[in-house]
Amino acid sequence: MTIQDILAELQNIKEQATNHEDISKDSVLEAITDLIHTVEGNDGFDFSFEDDDHYDSFQETDFSELQV
Repeated sequence: MTIQDILAELQNIKEQATNHEDISKDSVLEAITDLIHTVEGNDGFDFSFEDDDHYDSFQETDFSELQV
């Protein structure tokens, strides 16, 4: 789920809550809670880097010279 997907879902929740009198506070909270669970859960938000070489740019620590 991308940030744009999350934003679209929040806008949808806002639109429904604003334009439909039968939408209750509990319904809005349930929709937001579902969105949070989707983002946090296994379907989760993908914060991973698409560039596999990203971590290659960090200097690795060499412990071979470490004395105990």
